Amino acid sequence: MAKKDNLTRVVWQVSLPIIMVEATETIDHLIDTLFLARVGITELGAIAVADTVMLMFLIIPLSLVDAMQILTARRVGQRRLDAVGTVFNQSLILTMMLSLVALVALKLFSPVVANWIVESQDVGSALNGYLQIDAYSIPLAGLTFAYSALLTSMGKTRILVPATLIVIVLDVILNYLFIFGKFGFPEMGMRGAAVGSIGAELAASIFLTVYILRNFKRQVYGFFQFRAFDWKVTRLLRNLTTPMAAQGFLEDARWFVFFLIIERMGTQSLAVANIVFTCYLVFCIPVEGFAETACSMVSRFIGKNRADRIGAVLRSATGGAIAATVPFILLAFLAPQWLVGVFVPGEELMSASNASLRVMAVAMLIAIPAEMWFTAVEGTGDTLAALGIDLLLTIVMLVATYFAAVYFAWPITWVWMAVPVMWLFCLAASYGWMRSGIWKRLEV
Repeated sequence: MAKKDNLTRVVWQVSLPIIMVEATETIDHLIDTLFLARVGITELGAIAVADTVMLMFLIIPLSLVDAMQILTARRVGQRRLDAVGTVFNQSLILTMMLSLVALVALKLFSPVVANWIVESQDVGSALNGYLQIDAYSIPLAGLTFAYSALLTSMGKTRILVPATLIVIVLDVILNYLFIFGKFGFPEMGMRGAAVGSIGAELAASIFLTVYILRNFKRQVYGFFQFRAFDWKVTRLLRNLTTPMAAQGFLEDARWFVFFLIIERMGTQSLAVANIVFTCYLVFCIPVEGFAETACSMVSRFIGKNRADRIGAVLRSATGGAIAATVPFILLAFLAPQWLVGVFVPGEELMSASNASLRVMAVAMLIAIPAEMWFTAVEGTGDTLAALGIDLLLTIVMLVATYFAAVYFAWPITWVWMAVPVMWLFCLAASYGWMRSGIWKRLEV
Protein backbone atom coordinates (compact mmCIF):
# COMPACT_ATOMS: atom_id res chain seq x y z
CA MET A 1 0.00 0.00 0.00
CA ALA A 2 2.87 2.38 0.83
CA LYS A 3 4.43 1.85 -2.60
CA LYS A 4 1.09 2.48 -4.28
CA ASP A 5 0.54 5.70 -2.31
CA ASN A 6 4.05 6.90 -3.13
CA LEU A 7 3.57 6.17 -6.84
CA THR A 8 0.26 8.02 -6.86
CA ARG A 9 1.87 11.01 -5.16
CA VAL A 10 4.70 11.06 -7.74
CA VAL A 11 2.19 10.83 -10.60
CA TRP A 12 0.27 13.83 -9.23
CA GLN A 13 3.41 15.86 -8.53
CA VAL A 14 4.73 15.38 -12.04
CA SER A 15 1.35 15.64 -13.77
CA LEU A 16 0.03 18.90 -12.32
CA PRO A 17 2.69 21.12 -13.95
CA ILE A 18 2.39 19.14 -17.19
CA ILE A 19 -1.33 19.84 -17.18
CA MET A 20 -0.45 23.50 -17.32
CA VAL A 21 1.79 22.89 -20.34
CA GLU A 22 -0.76 20.70 -22.09
CA ALA A 23 -3.24 23.51 -21.52
CA THR A 24 -1.14 25.97 -23.53
CA GLU A 25 -2.35 25.10 -27.03
CA THR A 26 -5.87 24.45 -25.78
CA ILE A 27 -6.06 27.71 -23.90
CA ASP A 28 -4.69 29.51 -26.96
CA HIS A 29 -7.59 28.06 -28.97
CA LEU A 30 -9.99 28.86 -26.12
CA ILE A 31 -8.83 32.48 -25.92
CA ASP A 32 -9.08 32.87 -29.69
CA THR A 33 -12.58 31.39 -29.67
CA LEU A 34 -13.76 33.65 -26.84
CA PHE A 35 -12.50 36.79 -28.58
CA LEU A 36 -13.56 35.81 -32.11
CA ALA A 37 -17.08 34.93 -30.94
CA ARG A 38 -17.40 38.71 -30.37
CA VAL A 39 -16.17 39.40 -33.93
CA GLY A 40 -18.56 37.23 -35.96
CA ILE A 41 -19.91 33.74 -36.65
CA THR A 42 -17.61 33.37 -39.70
CA GLU A 43 -14.49 33.90 -37.58
CA LEU A 44 -15.88 31.65 -34.85
CA GLY A 45 -16.19 28.80 -37.32
CA ALA A 46 -12.97 29.55 -39.24
CA ILE A 47 -10.72 29.36 -36.18
CA ALA A 48 -11.63 25.68 -35.70
CA VAL A 49 -10.42 24.80 -39.20
CA ALA A 50 -7.39 27.12 -38.89
CA ASP A 51 -6.12 25.51 -35.70
CA THR A 52 -6.49 21.98 -37.08
CA VAL A 53 -4.51 23.02 -40.19
CA MET A 54 -1.86 24.60 -37.96
CA LEU A 55 -1.52 21.42 -35.92
CA MET A 56 -1.06 19.38 -39.09
CA PHE A 57 2.04 21.41 -39.95
CA LEU A 58 3.38 20.98 -36.43
CA ILE A 59 3.09 17.20 -36.65
CA ILE A 60 6.63 16.33 -37.73
CA PRO A 61 8.47 18.73 -35.36
CA LEU A 62 6.31 17.72 -32.39
CA SER A 63 6.59 14.01 -33.24
CA LEU A 64 10.35 14.38 -33.04
CA VAL A 65 9.90 16.09 -29.67
CA ASP A 66 7.74 13.18 -28.44
CA ALA A 67 10.40 10.72 -29.61
CA MET A 68 13.03 12.74 -27.74
CA GLN A 69 10.91 12.56 -24.58
CA ILE A 70 10.68 8.77 -24.77
CA LEU A 71 14.42 8.44 -25.41
CA THR A 72 15.57 10.92 -22.74
CA ALA A 73 13.25 9.32 -20.17
CA ARG A 74 14.80 5.94 -21.02
CA ARG A 75 18.31 7.35 -20.53
CA VAL A 76 17.29 8.93 -17.21
CA GLY A 77 16.02 5.52 -16.10
CA GLN A 78 19.38 4.04 -17.14
CA ARG A 79 21.23 6.84 -15.24
CA ARG A 80 23.15 7.88 -18.39
CA LEU A 81 22.97 11.64 -17.83
CA ASP A 82 25.50 12.57 -20.52
CA ALA A 83 23.39 10.66 -23.04
CA VAL A 84 20.37 12.79 -22.06
CA GLY A 85 22.24 15.87 -23.29
CA THR A 86 23.27 14.17 -26.53
CA VAL A 87 19.68 13.18 -27.33
CA PHE A 88 18.37 16.64 -26.48
CA ASN A 89 20.97 18.55 -28.50
CA GLN A 90 20.47 16.49 -31.65
CA SER A 91 16.70 16.62 -31.27
CA LEU A 92 16.73 20.39 -30.81
CA ILE A 93 18.71 20.99 -34.02
CA LEU A 94 16.46 18.66 -36.01
CA THR A 95 13.31 20.19 -34.52
CA MET A 96 14.35 23.70 -35.52
CA MET A 97 15.21 22.57 -39.06
CA LEU A 98 11.88 20.79 -39.48
CA SER A 99 10.00 23.75 -37.98
CA LEU A 100 11.46 26.12 -40.58
CA VAL A 101 10.43 23.75 -43.37
CA ALA A 102 6.92 23.56 -41.88
CA LEU A 103 6.73 27.37 -41.72
CA VAL A 104 7.45 27.73 -45.44
CA ALA A 105 5.13 24.85 -46.35
CA LEU A 106 2.19 26.33 -44.40
CA LYS A 107 2.54 29.73 -46.04
CA LEU A 108 2.43 28.04 -49.44
CA PHE A 109 -0.41 25.67 -48.54
CA SER A 110 -2.88 27.92 -46.71
CA PRO A 111 -4.19 29.62 -49.92
CA VAL A 112 -4.94 26.14 -51.29
CA VAL A 113 -7.06 25.34 -48.23
CA ALA A 114 -8.84 28.69 -48.47
CA ASN A 115 -9.58 28.53 -52.20
CA TRP A 116 -10.10 24.84 -52.93
CA ILE A 117 -10.99 22.87 -49.79
CA VAL A 118 -13.30 25.19 -47.83
CA GLU A 119 -16.65 25.87 -49.52
CA SER A 120 -17.43 29.25 -47.90
CA GLN A 121 -15.43 32.12 -49.42
CA ASP A 122 -15.70 34.18 -46.23
CA VAL A 123 -14.40 31.31 -44.09
CA GLY A 124 -11.57 30.71 -46.58
CA SER A 125 -10.49 34.37 -46.56
CA ALA A 126 -10.42 34.53 -42.75
CA LEU A 127 -8.58 31.19 -42.62
CA ASN A 128 -5.83 32.24 -45.01
CA GLY A 129 -5.25 35.62 -43.34
CA TYR A 130 -4.80 33.91 -39.97
CA LEU A 131 -2.47 31.14 -41.17
CA GLN A 132 -0.20 33.46 -43.16
CA ILE A 133 0.75 35.16 -39.87
CA ASP A 134 0.50 32.26 -37.43
CA ALA A 135 2.96 30.22 -39.53
CA TYR A 136 5.77 32.21 -37.88
CA SER A 137 4.89 30.70 -34.49
CA ILE A 138 5.87 27.17 -35.62
CA PRO A 139 9.63 27.39 -34.75
CA LEU A 140 8.77 29.00 -31.40
CA ALA A 141 6.25 26.26 -30.59
CA GLY A 142 8.82 23.61 -31.54
CA LEU A 143 11.34 25.16 -29.18
CA THR A 144 9.00 25.45 -26.19
CA PHE A 145 7.66 21.93 -26.64
CA ALA A 146 11.22 20.56 -26.86
CA TYR A 147 12.03 22.21 -23.53
CA SER A 148 8.79 20.90 -21.99
CA ALA A 149 9.50 17.34 -23.18
CA LEU A 150 13.02 17.44 -21.75
CA LEU A 151 11.86 18.70 -18.35
CA THR A 152 9.00 16.17 -18.29
CA SER A 153 11.32 13.24 -19.01
CA MET A 154 13.55 14.37 -16.13
CA GLY A 155 10.64 14.93 -13.73
CA LYS A 156 11.50 18.66 -13.44
CA THR A 157 8.11 20.08 -14.34
CA ARG A 158 7.41 22.81 -11.77
CA ILE A 159 8.98 25.55 -13.89
CA LEU A 160 6.44 24.80 -16.60
CA VAL A 161 3.73 26.44 -14.49
CA PRO A 162 5.10 30.02 -14.73
CA ALA A 163 5.99 29.40 -18.38
CA THR A 164 2.36 28.55 -19.11
CA LEU A 165 1.11 31.56 -17.17
CA ILE A 166 3.34 33.78 -19.32
CA VAL A 167 1.75 32.33 -22.46
CA ILE A 168 -1.80 32.77 -21.18
CA VAL A 169 -1.41 36.34 -19.92
CA LEU A 170 0.39 37.59 -23.02
CA ASP A 171 -2.04 35.81 -25.34
CA VAL A 172 -5.01 37.52 -23.70
CA ILE A 173 -3.37 40.95 -23.75
CA LEU A 174 -2.15 40.74 -27.34
CA ASN A 175 -5.45 39.31 -28.61
CA TYR A 176 -7.35 42.15 -26.99
CA LEU A 177 -5.01 44.75 -28.47
CA PHE A 178 -4.77 43.39 -32.02
CA ILE A 179 -8.17 41.77 -32.62
CA PHE A 180 -10.14 44.85 -31.58
CA GLY A 181 -7.48 47.52 -32.24
CA LYS A 182 -7.30 48.94 -28.70
CA PHE A 183 -4.92 51.66 -27.45
CA GLY A 184 -3.81 52.66 -30.93
CA PHE A 185 -2.93 49.17 -32.18
CA PRO A 186 -4.28 48.12 -35.60
CA GLU A 187 -7.66 46.35 -35.66
CA MET A 188 -6.76 43.05 -37.33
CA GLY A 189 -9.72 40.81 -36.50
CA MET A 190 -8.87 37.13 -36.81
CA ARG A 191 -5.30 37.94 -37.92
CA GLY A 192 -4.80 39.65 -34.55
CA ALA A 193 -5.26 36.29 -32.85
CA ALA A 194 -2.25 35.01 -34.79
CA VAL A 195 -0.15 37.95 -33.58
CA GLY A 196 -1.12 37.06 -30.01
CA SER A 197 0.05 33.46 -30.46
CA ILE A 198 3.44 34.52 -31.81
CA GLY A 199 4.11 36.97 -28.99
CA ALA A 200 3.11 34.48 -26.28
CA GLU A 201 5.25 31.64 -27.71
CA LEU A 202 8.26 33.96 -28.04
CA ALA A 203 8.10 35.01 -24.40
CA ALA A 204 7.77 31.39 -23.17
CA SER A 205 10.69 30.17 -25.28
CA ILE A 206 12.99 32.90 -23.91
CA PHE A 207 11.94 32.15 -20.33
CA LEU A 208 12.61 28.38 -20.62
CA THR A 209 15.93 28.88 -22.41
CA VAL A 210 17.20 31.05 -19.57
CA TYR A 211 15.95 28.54 -16.97
CA ILE A 212 17.72 25.55 -18.53
CA LEU A 213 20.97 27.48 -18.98
CA ARG A 214 20.95 28.52 -15.33
CA ASN A 215 19.78 25.34 -13.62
CA PHE A 216 21.47 22.40 -15.34
CA LYS A 217 25.23 21.87 -15.16
CA ARG A 218 26.68 21.88 -18.65
CA GLN A 219 29.54 19.60 -17.61
CA VAL A 220 27.05 16.93 -16.46
CA TYR A 221 24.36 17.03 -19.14
CA GLY A 222 26.09 18.92 -21.95
CA PHE A 223 22.96 20.84 -22.95
CA PHE A 224 23.54 23.21 -25.91
CA GLN A 225 27.02 21.75 -26.48
CA PHE A 226 26.49 20.87 -30.13
CA ARG A 227 28.91 18.32 -31.54
CA ALA A 228 28.97 15.91 -34.48
CA PHE A 229 25.82 13.83 -34.67
CA ASP A 230 25.73 10.46 -32.95
CA TRP A 231 24.17 8.42 -35.77
CA LYS A 232 22.90 5.73 -33.42
CA VAL A 233 20.85 8.40 -31.62
CA THR A 234 19.69 9.77 -34.97
CA ARG A 235 18.57 6.30 -36.05
CA LEU A 236 16.63 5.75 -32.82
CA LEU A 237 14.98 9.15 -33.14
CA ARG A 238 14.07 8.40 -36.75
CA ASN A 239 12.63 4.99 -35.88
CA LEU A 240 10.50 6.50 -33.12
CA THR A 241 9.54 9.68 -34.98
CA THR A 242 8.38 8.24 -38.31
CA PRO A 243 5.42 6.23 -36.97
CA MET A 244 4.60 9.00 -34.47
CA ALA A 245 4.54 11.60 -37.26
CA ALA A 246 2.20 9.41 -39.27
CA GLN A 247 0.13 8.94 -36.12
CA GLY A 248 0.06 12.69 -35.46
CA PHE A 249 -1.04 13.28 -39.04
CA LEU A 250 -3.90 10.83 -38.57
CA GLU A 251 -4.99 12.47 -35.30
CA ASP A 252 -5.04 15.97 -36.77
CA ALA A 253 -6.35 14.90 -40.17
CA ARG A 254 -9.37 13.22 -38.64
CA TRP A 255 -10.38 16.46 -36.91
CA PHE A 256 -9.60 18.47 -40.04
CA VAL A 257 -11.80 16.19 -42.16
CA PHE A 258 -14.40 16.13 -39.38
CA PHE A 259 -14.71 19.92 -39.55
CA LEU A 260 -14.78 19.85 -43.36
CA ILE A 261 -17.73 17.44 -43.19
CA ILE A 262 -19.46 19.67 -40.65
CA GLU A 263 -18.81 22.72 -42.84
CA ARG A 264 -20.98 21.08 -45.50
CA MET A 265 -23.83 21.23 -43.00
CA GLY A 266 -23.56 25.05 -42.88
CA THR A 267 -21.71 27.87 -41.11
CA GLN A 268 -23.96 27.58 -38.05
CA SER A 269 -23.18 23.88 -37.60
CA LEU A 270 -19.47 24.67 -37.96
CA ALA A 271 -19.75 27.33 -35.25
CA VAL A 272 -21.53 24.84 -32.95
CA ALA A 273 -18.83 22.25 -33.67
CA ASN A 274 -16.09 24.71 -32.71
CA ILE A 275 -17.82 25.57 -29.42
CA VAL A 276 -18.19 21.90 -28.48
CA PHE A 277 -14.67 21.06 -29.68
CA THR A 278 -13.21 23.88 -27.59
CA CYS A 279 -14.98 22.57 -24.48
CA TYR A 280 -13.78 19.06 -25.32
CA LEU A 281 -10.18 20.29 -25.54
CA VAL A 282 -10.54 21.93 -22.13
CA PHE A 283 -11.88 18.66 -20.67
CA CYS A 284 -8.87 16.83 -22.13
CA ILE A 285 -6.29 19.09 -20.46
CA PRO A 286 -5.99 17.04 -17.22
CA VAL A 287 -6.14 13.80 -19.22
CA GLU A 288 -3.24 14.84 -21.45
CA GLY A 289 -1.19 15.90 -18.44
CA PHE A 290 -1.55 12.55 -16.70
CA ALA A 291 -1.01 10.75 -20.01
CA GLU A 292 2.34 12.54 -20.53
CA THR A 293 3.41 11.47 -17.05
CA ALA A 294 2.32 7.89 -17.73
CA CYS A 295 4.26 7.84 -21.01
CA SER A 296 7.50 8.98 -19.39
CA MET A 297 7.11 6.69 -16.35
CA VAL A 298 6.33 3.65 -18.51
CA SER A 299 9.50 4.32 -20.51
CA ARG A 300 11.53 4.87 -17.32
CA PHE A 301 10.33 1.65 -15.66
CA ILE A 302 11.14 -0.33 -18.80
CA GLY A 303 14.62 1.26 -18.71
CA LYS A 304 14.96 0.01 -15.12
CA ASN A 305 13.72 -3.49 -16.13
CA ARG A 306 10.59 -2.95 -14.01
CA ALA A 307 7.88 -3.49 -16.59
CA ASP A 308 5.78 -5.09 -13.84
CA ARG A 309 5.13 -1.54 -12.53
CA ILE A 310 3.34 -0.40 -15.70
CA GLY A 311 -0.09 -1.51 -14.49
CA ALA A 312 0.27 0.46 -11.24
CA VAL A 313 1.37 3.56 -13.17
CA LEU A 314 -1.67 3.37 -15.46
CA ARG A 315 -4.07 2.84 -12.57
CA SER A 316 -2.67 5.86 -10.72
CA ALA A 317 -2.72 8.02 -13.85
CA THR A 318 -6.26 6.97 -14.77
CA GLY A 319 -7.53 7.63 -11.24
CA GLY A 320 -5.89 11.04 -11.16
CA ALA A 321 -7.26 12.01 -14.57
CA ILE A 322 -10.78 10.95 -13.59
CA ALA A 323 -10.62 12.89 -10.32
CA ALA A 324 -9.41 16.02 -12.12
CA THR A 325 -11.95 15.76 -14.96
CA VAL A 326 -15.16 14.71 -13.19
CA PRO A 327 -16.11 18.30 -12.18
CA PHE A 328 -16.01 19.35 -15.86
CA ILE A 329 -18.00 16.29 -16.91
CA LEU A 330 -20.71 16.91 -14.31
CA LEU A 331 -20.95 20.58 -15.24
CA ALA A 332 -21.22 19.77 -18.95
CA PHE A 333 -23.88 17.13 -18.37
CA LEU A 334 -26.00 18.89 -15.76
CA ALA A 335 -25.62 22.55 -16.75
CA PRO A 336 -24.11 22.79 -20.25
CA GLN A 337 -25.68 26.22 -20.78
CA TRP A 338 -23.21 27.70 -18.27
CA LEU A 339 -20.29 26.64 -20.46
CA VAL A 340 -21.90 27.27 -23.84
CA GLY A 341 -23.11 30.71 -22.76
CA VAL A 342 -19.50 31.89 -22.56
CA PHE A 343 -19.06 31.36 -26.30
CA VAL A 344 -22.45 31.65 -27.97
CA PRO A 345 -23.10 35.12 -29.41
CA GLY A 346 -26.85 34.47 -29.57
CA GLU A 347 -29.61 32.10 -28.43
CA GLU A 348 -29.85 30.39 -31.82
CA LEU A 349 -26.81 28.18 -31.26
CA MET A 350 -27.52 27.42 -27.60
CA SER A 351 -29.76 24.33 -27.80
CA ALA A 352 -27.66 22.44 -30.37
CA SER A 353 -24.48 23.23 -28.45
CA ASN A 354 -25.97 22.09 -25.12
CA ALA A 355 -27.03 18.70 -26.45
CA SER A 356 -23.73 18.13 -28.23
CA LEU A 357 -21.80 19.00 -25.08
CA ARG A 358 -23.68 16.33 -23.13
CA VAL A 359 -22.54 13.76 -25.69
CA MET A 360 -18.94 14.88 -25.20
CA ALA A 361 -19.29 14.62 -21.42
CA VAL A 362 -20.25 10.96 -21.79
CA ALA A 363 -17.39 10.45 -24.26
CA MET A 364 -14.87 11.61 -21.65
CA LEU A 365 -15.76 8.70 -19.36
CA ILE A 366 -14.51 6.38 -22.08
CA ALA A 367 -11.69 8.64 -23.32
CA ILE A 368 -9.81 8.77 -20.00
CA PRO A 369 -8.92 5.07 -19.59
CA ALA A 370 -8.54 4.74 -23.37
CA GLU A 371 -5.99 7.57 -23.51
CA MET A 372 -3.95 6.08 -20.65
CA TRP A 373 -3.68 2.64 -22.23
CA PHE A 374 -2.92 4.16 -25.63
CA THR A 375 -0.17 6.31 -24.09
CA ALA A 376 1.30 3.17 -22.50
CA VAL A 377 1.67 1.69 -25.99
CA GLU A 378 3.64 4.81 -27.00
CA GLY A 379 5.72 4.71 -23.82
CA THR A 380 6.98 1.21 -24.64
CA GLY A 381 8.47 2.67 -27.82
CA ASP A 382 6.16 0.52 -29.97
CA THR A 383 5.17 3.46 -32.14
CA LEU A 384 4.26 1.23 -35.08
CA ALA A 385 1.54 -0.41 -32.99
CA ALA A 386 0.34 3.03 -31.85
CA LEU A 387 0.16 4.08 -35.51
CA GLY A 388 -1.92 1.03 -36.38
CA ILE A 389 -4.34 1.74 -33.55
CA ASP A 390 -4.63 5.39 -34.61
CA LEU A 391 -5.35 4.38 -38.20
CA LEU A 392 -8.20 2.21 -36.96
CA LEU A 393 -9.58 5.07 -34.85
CA THR A 394 -9.41 7.53 -37.74
CA ILE A 395 -11.33 5.21 -40.05
CA VAL A 396 -13.98 4.50 -37.40
CA MET A 397 -14.52 8.16 -36.49
CA LEU A 398 -14.64 9.57 -40.03
CA VAL A 399 -16.88 6.82 -41.40
CA ALA A 400 -19.29 7.34 -38.51
CA THR A 401 -19.17 11.12 -38.99
CA TYR A 402 -19.81 10.93 -42.74
CA PHE A 403 -22.78 8.62 -42.42
CA ALA A 404 -24.31 10.63 -39.57
CA ALA A 405 -23.80 14.08 -41.15
CA VAL A 406 -24.09 13.45 -44.90
CA TYR A 407 -25.73 10.11 -45.61
CA PHE A 408 -28.38 10.22 -42.88
CA ALA A 409 -28.31 14.05 -42.46
CA TRP A 410 -28.78 13.73 -38.71
CA PRO A 411 -28.62 16.81 -36.42
CA ILE A 412 -25.17 17.93 -35.22
CA THR A 413 -25.77 16.35 -31.79
CA TRP A 414 -25.92 12.85 -33.27
CA VAL A 415 -22.85 13.49 -35.39
CA TRP A 416 -20.81 13.88 -32.19
CA MET A 417 -21.62 10.26 -31.27
CA ALA A 418 -18.70 9.35 -33.54
CA VAL A 419 -16.30 10.44 -30.76
CA PRO A 420 -17.35 8.02 -27.96
CA VAL A 421 -17.49 5.22 -30.53
CA MET A 422 -13.90 6.02 -31.52
CA TRP A 423 -12.70 5.95 -27.90
CA LEU A 424 -14.33 2.55 -27.31
CA PHE A 425 -12.27 1.11 -30.15
CA CYS A 426 -9.15 2.82 -28.74
CA LEU A 427 -9.62 1.31 -25.29
CA ALA A 428 -10.15 -2.21 -26.60
CA ALA A 429 -7.22 -2.11 -29.03
CA SER A 430 -4.70 -0.49 -26.65
CA TYR A 431 -5.56 -2.72 -23.67
CA GLY A 432 -5.37 -5.81 -25.84
CA TRP A 433 -1.97 -4.85 -27.25
CA MET A 434 -0.43 -4.13 -23.85
CA ARG A 435 -1.75 -7.37 -22.40
CA SER A 436 -0.35 -9.33 -25.35
CA GLY A 437 3.24 -8.42 -24.42
CA ILE A 438 4.33 -8.20 -28.07
CA TRP A 439 5.92 -4.80 -27.38
CA LYS A 440 8.65 -6.53 -25.33
CA ARG A 441 10.42 -7.45 -28.56
CA LEU A 442 11.65 -3.86 -28.97
CA GLU A 443 15.06 -2.44 -28.06
CA VAL A 444 15.18 1.35 -27.48
